[in-house]
Amino acid sequence: MTPRFRFAPSPTGGLHIGTARTALFNWLAARSMKGKFILRIEDTDIKRSSSVYEQSIINDLKWLGLDWDEFYRQSERIRVYRDFADRMLNQNRAYRCFCTPERLEKLKKDQYAAGRMSKYDNRCRGLSGSEIEKNLKEGKKFAIRFKVESGREIAFNDLIRGNITFKSDVIGDFIIIKSDGTPSYNFAVVVDDGDMKITHVLRGEDHITNTARQILLFENLGLKLPFFAHLSMILGGDGSKLSKRHGATTVSQFREEGYLAEAMSNYLSILSWSPGDEEEIFSIRDIPYKFKISGISKSPAVFDMDKLKWINGIYIRRKTSGELAVLCAPYLIKDKIINTEDMENKKVAMRVLKGAEAFRDNLKVLSDFSFYMKDFFSEIITDYSREAIEILKLDTSRAVIANFHKGLESKWKSFDNSADMDFNEEQSKELIGFTGENLKEQKIKGRFLYMPIRVSLTGKTHGPELPKVISMLGLENCIKRVKQTLEYIKSNNL
Repeated sequence: MTPRFRFAPSPTGGLHIGTARTALFNWLAARSMKGKFILRIEDTDIKRSSSVYEQSIINDLKWLGLDWDEFYRQSERIRVYRDFADRMLNQNRAYRCFCTPERLEKLKKDQYAAGRMSKYDNRCRGLSGSEIEKNLKEGKKFAIRFKVESGREIAFNDLIRGNITFKSDVIGDFIIIKSDGTPSYNFAVVVDDGDMKITHVLRGEDHITNTARQILLFENLGLKLPFFAHLSMILGGDGSKLSKRHGATTVSQFREEGYLAEAMSNYLSILSWSPGDEEEIFSIRDIPYKFKISGISKSPAVFDMDKLKWINGIYIRRKTSGELAVLCAPYLIKDKIINTEDMENKKVAMRVLKGAEAFRDNLKVLSDFSFYMKDFFSEIITDYSREAIEILKLDTSRAVIANFHKGLESKWKSFDNSADMDFNEEQSKELIGFTGENLKEQKIKGRFLYMPIRVSLTGKTHGPELPKVISMLGLENCIKRVKQTLEYIKSNNL
């Protein structure tokens, strides 16, 4: 039989990082076993489900690089669930429950007060035919409950955790069809998994307790039992369950912060799984050749943000300057450093491209680009650092900056204004060399040559290689900034 795996999210919120890992592991398992991967949207919770969240989940899955062979939506299968429930009613394996929400709530409180586990007391299980008929004629709402066999042991072999056993007596008769006509989670899942011939159910450990109920339903419906495997939860760095207080928790949030899809899927794949060697950087297209469910650890996985950033940085450095510029430009727009229309301007587009080349090794997330580039889109230097001012105070700095200014003006005369941003790194090196040659007799070289030039262009003592800075700013902007610095030296008597 062809292995069939499913990922079944509820569209009641964004795609949580833990849920995304579940999707990825199902996809990897299906592809590694040459099986099928099914996406099933579990949207029977009408009040909480949203088509917006559904589309968001689908977009995030595609962004992570996942594809699916079949697609289903539970809300389109309500009739199927009702047919299965009616069959169980007719075979006396289920019954109508007319208990009101108020009675059920009181029952729960009384059981807790008595120190007992909460479960239904089976009050409606023994209703006579005439009592049922009377309630129906009076228009009383009812749910349909499954009759749980008492005194039996429910056992299964979890592919990750080994043998797990439950006692049926702790479960109680549970609802399979709610009073509004929609199926309960456990019932819909079993009907779907059986109907869709799912062979493996790989999901989070929070579903372990559901498995006992589902096994009972599989057996009573005469459906083939799938293999079960339950993934450990993902913890934050402090050892508690990963939550909003740890930072971003949904795929879309990480995406917005500037994490690459390749890095995200790569990192998620090594949360509780290892290929058996020390390799950690690989494409999800290559993982299926190594992936085995038996290689998944049952220990909780700790979400290490620093490691994710490290992996993201590796993938960023693999991008070409052109690819990186396209990925980073939206963050400049978002942070109001440039406008959308500015990218049509050749100078702006070229500056973004050169910035991507200059700062590639500095970026851990794409959103960092704005921090490094914000000063390069200003016509002037907005601030001189304390260290920069100390450089400007040196006796030789004015001479260096003045000579550099002459070189810039000379180059500017030979350049068409429209070709300003075509001034490249090699030409920038020549310009710096020209300045150094003019100051040879004064024996100004090394940091006493480079630092004043850097400060005159950026107001800082640190940054990318100087030729990259000059090329990124362009001749016209360099001239404006150097003039500003010379004026700053004069007006502050440095």
